[in-house]
Amino acid sequence: MFFLAEAALLAKGVAFSSHKAVITGFGEHLIKTGELAKDLGKELHRAFDKRQLSDYEFRSVITCDEAAEILAAARTFVAAVVSHLRSKG
Repeated sequence: MFFLAEAALLAKGVAFSSHKAVITGFGEHLIKTGELAKDLGKELHRAFDKRQLSDYEFRSVITCDEAAEILAAARTFVAAVVSHLRSKG
């Protein structure tokens, strides 16, 4: 999801140097503009937050159900962003 968000931003001619900046930029340049649905931004944030927890909080546990939800959201995210990019040429 992150790399696709980054690709969508690059297609708009903007780039960022950190994960957090890419996610914020995705919201500013693609969600707030109405080019993509708000729920895509929310799911990108959610996936990033879970990734941060799993990478840096040794006590954090992501359940199988949470992982399945994030995977389903990721599939929806990928389909929507790829469709958006294709429509832009």
